[in-house]
Amino acid sequence: MKPLALAGLAVLLVTPVTNADEPSAREAASAETPKSDDQIRSSKRSIAEQYAQIRAEYEAEQARYRQAATKAATPGDKRAAADKRPRDLIVDYSRRMVDLAQSSPDEPGAREALLWVLNKPGRGYWRAFGDEFARAGALLVRHHGNDPEAVRIGLQLHHQVTPRCDAILLGFYAAAKGREAKGLARLALAQYLVQKANQVADARSVEGRPKRRQLSGGKVVREFDLTDEEYAYHLELRQCDSQVIRAEAVRLYEEVISEYGDLAHLTRRRRELEALLKEATPERNGKPLTPEGRRSIETTLARKKTLGQEAEAGLDEMLNLAVGRPAPEFEGADVDGKRLKLSDYQGKVVVLVFWGSWCGPCMVQVPHERELVERLKGQPFALLGVDCEPDKDTARKTMARERMTWPNWYDGAPTTGPIAERFHVRGFPSVFVLDAKGVIRSRSALDLDRTVDKLLEELKQPTSGRGTSRPGSEKDETPGL
Repeated sequence: MKPLALAGLAVLLVTPVTNADEPSAREAASAETPKSDDQIRSSKRSIAEQYAQIRAEYEAEQARYRQAATKAATPGDKRAAADKRPRDLIVDYSRRMVDLAQSSPDEPGAREALLWVLNKPGRGYWRAFGDEFARAGALLVRHHGNDPEAVRIGLQLHHQVTPRCDAILLGFYAAAKGREAKGLARLALAQYLVQKANQVADARSVEGRPKRRQLSGGKVVREFDLTDEEYAYHLELRQCDSQVIRAEAVRLYEEVISEYGDLAHLTRRRRELEALLKEATPERNGKPLTPEGRRSIETTLARKKTLGQEAEAGLDEMLNLAVGRPAPEFEGADVDGKRLKLSDYQGKVVVLVFWGSWCGPCMVQVPHERELVERLKGQPFALLGVDCEPDKDTARKTMARERMTWPNWYDGAPTTGPIAERFHVRGFPSVFVLDAKGVIRSRSALDLDRTVDKLLEELKQPTSGRGTSRPGSEKDETPGL
């Protein structure tokens, strides 16, 4: 007992005694330091008001940059005409948003400031922005991890697999307590784990230190050395088991269906579109919303799904649209009403491309698609398109202008047409490569020529047995999902 008593005594001896009525040294020093006018004004405004002001300043700077870029004749003039480029602006304003939220993190205005940061493109790959992304994610999970309006941001984080996104999505899973928050957190994590399993399979198929590649028109145009941080995460992925991760994704999808299936599937993006239509003069990218744009948004909002339906779609994609599975049969009409069936092209290597004239990367890819069709003329090969846009006349004119002579189904508005829904297309362009038996062999435009040439070579060696690969196998050269 004596050691304990002595320890307690030691604490008493070193604990300063202060008069509660007297200000501490820190308080006295703070009182002596006069506050600036900006600090006084900021202290009187709510976090929500300060967030709105910072966002307005950011949008004004973006508008100035767009105006300067429009007037600039060359890329050099464009850089010189603006004070800062968009990436620099995002870093600076993200830092301001996180600093603001950190001052009073439990307020709804702080939540919106943190969501603004997580909603920016890049998902943490940029060095400077990545730090702010991580800070925002940690604060959001810690202070709003049980708030459905915060947790639903996870539904759009599955496109980028990074250690920062790992922390956010697993954090939501751990922090969510209410039924809606738990359902959203489990669906978001399931979607993310599907993509992570693919990254694991890809990482384990690469020896040495890989490079990050930039694509244009289906070809690699630039390669970048990985940062040490990116390479470290690559090494971590190599230590994971993709099959275990996929099994956990299946378990989560099934839990969502059985326990949370009736809840509405409301994404952060949907919330933003709803708010946009409520504005007096809605704008997108600095321009007034057109009647066509409004109709497109209204069509999107009219389509409502539950968490259960979204989970069922995720399971279907995992189990039936993976590499090694037969592509589902479908039939539809082209822009002129001619009926087309996918099975009409069995016996040929098929590249199936989901595209739209509104999609910049889709149109960049078209010249390469023309080259592919011309190079493989006379061989058992078919390039097939699925045009996804609201206006059939626009599709017809685009195909004529771009000399897209290959067959194209017309599927209507993006992601809502029956063919796009059957293939669970969420991004554009989406590419599926099928072998002569109609089996999905790749879901990537990466090294498209090499993939097609290899499948054509297999046709000359029918005993190769390549068409029966196990779905999601780590030996597949292209990740399956």
